[in-house]
Amino acid sequence: MKTKLFLLIMALMPLSILAQKTTISVNIPTATIKINGRVAGTGIVNKIKIPKGDCITVEVENDAYIPQKFDLCNQPLMPKIENTTYVELEADPSYDASTASNYANNDIVLNPKAGTVKDNWIAIVRMVVSHFDALEVNDNEVNYLRTSWVVDNFESFTIRTRLVVRLTNENPQQFSFKIISERAVGQQSVRADELYRPWDRILKRYNSFIDEIQSRVSRM
Repeated sequence: MKTKLFLLIMALMPLSILAQKTTISVNIPTATIKINGRVAGTGIVNKIKIPKGDCITVEVENDAYIPQKFDLCNQPLMPKIENTTYVELEADPSYDASTASNYANNDIVLNPKAGTVKDNWIAIVRMVVSHFDALEVNDNEVNYLRTSWVVDNFESFTIRTRLVVRLTNENPQQFSFKIISERAVGQQSVRADELYRPWDRILKRYNSFIDEIQSRVSRM
């Protein structure tokens, strides 16, 4: 009889009484905290309510750190939800290996001052292959080249980089260089185009190439 009464009382209780609450805090005060895809706050969000039988998805992210995503479930057989859920973000190695750059995914337009188109194009191709291992396309008729993707795998991201160069005007001469920099979450194949997104950073080893093309082409 007592068991039936208890079950009846539980059934009549408002769901809010059965909800659990947790405060989510992050070691980085500027970190963005999302709950079910919506921004809930930065650094700390107090007393997030999780109704009985439900789950919430928590996403925590901040520039220069590896993002975290996890579920908190107020359900039988699931781990207990603590009063405080502490999230410690770790430094992102790909961030340290790169630099923010306006040249990422934007045209660098350069105008040689001397030399024929043919001679300048040969010099440009030689300069490119000294920094990139393989050319996917090199059309000397239209003065267009595209390197193969260069892939760099980091703990939580895959970075792919390629260079596109083309002659955009013959008189006066004008060449366009574009460093395409893209990033995908996790360890991905270079061919998984749908997973990559433009990245506004360039790996630091390409900084010397940018400096070289700007100095050398301007002297041509």
